[in-house]
Amino acid sequence: MRVANWNPAKADPEIMGAAMDRLVAVGNVIAEKARQKCPVGIDIPKGKGKWSGRDAGALRDSIRVVRRFGDDRRNIRIYAGSRKVFYARWVETGTVKMKKRPFLRPAVYASKAEAKQILLNGV
Repeated sequence: MRVANWNPAKADPEIMGAAMDRLVAVGNVIAEKARQKCPVGIDIPKGKGKWSGRDAGALRDSIRVVRRFGDDRRNIRIYAGSRKVFYARWVETGTVKMKKRPFLRPAVYASKAEAKQILLNGV
């Protein structure tokens, strides 16, 4: 069987665009669950202790979904932390002196069923 007027160069960007939109939706679901699971400390005013100037919820607010435009692998990434919130990985994995309090990996595991629905049905 032959398909007439098939132009893969035209169809590929549409298909990849729809797939990337679904991946972004999955990323947003995971990021929202990570924000819910993220530990939130207390505000410490500047100059009131060893670790002064800490904002409560800064780690939670730093969780974001980034769509990698121009990346040949066509992926999205979910980041936690920034220059100001440099301690995100230590909260996730723990240190010698601090117990781990994971929030990203449990969010991924908790979102598997919803992610599968979004990828299959686009809902």
